[in-house]
Amino acid sequence: MKYYRIFIPLFVYALLLPGSFAQDVTQWHVFKGNKTYPGPTLTNAIVFSPDGTQLAIAGINGITLYDTYTGEAFALLPSLIRHVTALAFSPDNRIIASTNESSTIHLWNAQTRENITNLISHTDPVVALAFSPDGNMLASGSFKEIRLWDLTLGQINRATVLRGHRDMVTTLAFSPDSKTLASASFYGTILLWDVETFQLRHRLSAPVDSIQALAFSPDSQTLASGGYWNSDAESTIRVWHIHTGQLMTTFENHTAPVFALAFAPDVYGINGITLASAGWDNTIRMWDPHTEQLQAIFGEYTAPVLALAFLPDVHGSDGKALATASLDGTIQLRPLTARLARMPSDVNNDGVVNILDLTFVASRFGQSSPDLNGDGIVNVLDLVLVAQHIRQ
Repeated sequence: MKYYRIFIPLFVYALLLPGSFAQDVTQWHVFKGNKTYPGPTLTNAIVFSPDGTQLAIAGINGITLYDTYTGEAFALLPSLIRHVTALAFSPDNRIIASTNESSTIHLWNAQTRENITNLISHTDPVVALAFSPDGNMLASGSFKEIRLWDLTLGQINRATVLRGHRDMVTTLAFSPDSKTLASASFYGTILLWDVETFQLRHRLSAPVDSIQALAFSPDSQTLASGGYWNSDAESTIRVWHIHTGQLMTTFENHTAPVFALAFAPDVYGINGITLASAGWDNTIRMWDPHTEQLQAIFGEYTAPVLALAFLPDVHGSDGKALATASLDGTIQLRPLTARLARMPSDVNNDGVVNILDLTFVASRFGQSSPDLNGDGIVNVLDLVLVAQHIRQ
């Protein structure tokens, strides 16, 4: 992973960036080491197709499609969708939904890149999109309302309207079982909806000024949220129980706002699951929601990380990768292994904990990363943790 969340950040980013935006890409291959290449600046969404064969990157200049086997950019969707703010693949890979700061939703054939149809129902700009995993629904969010489009009908021309937010809907997420829709707003409210009855199940409130990211766990039981701009809680990730609406735990190791969240396939975590978070502190952090422990920090990014996505596990053990998009227009694909996710003391990410990690931690004393024990500062306690993991 788009909305009001995009309108204000884009204005801020425009003050920081040069006028020209990167368009060219170099060839990369997902499965051969960490690869970094220039992508479109101001990436608003980065999404893999469900079968893992395509990577779609939406930015201020439109939607670019990449082949994940060759790394080649093979399509740029037409200019009518410049300034894309939200993007979603249908579960069967056949449809791409997009919106571009208007009240219109564009549906595209992912193979031919032709415009299938446009959905016109909202009266305010549409800034969030999500397909249900079962393929039956498309959710769209705008000011104070969500519309659920029934994709099982022969012709998509009507939508069920859900009202409950008092401000702009910033992001949407369906649970993996397609039974729950989570919607978040600009002023920190999360609503959980029953997709079958269209009834509001829970209203969750977080002390942040804007919810920017939502992610459901693979078992559909928990929801992670992240936001920004509240000085007391801007870097906090919250994990909620969707059936009770209760706050289960918080992760507070980021030192700046969190812009993106994603749960990894179950092979990454120590207990079968890993939550990845990306933030304005130029880092990716990997968490184990069961043990509430930080598993790894990837801190070599040169700009805030705005979006991330996991490559679906469809290529076997060599096909696991994390894609990230940064404010400077850099797209990186990082191969992941279960071993890497289980070694938070491997701070230089070379696959082994050794003297190089000790040296790196010692050189970062007094800074905020890599803060292995989560106390907010790199110090001798972090050095001890690395020493304990050498040769384990």
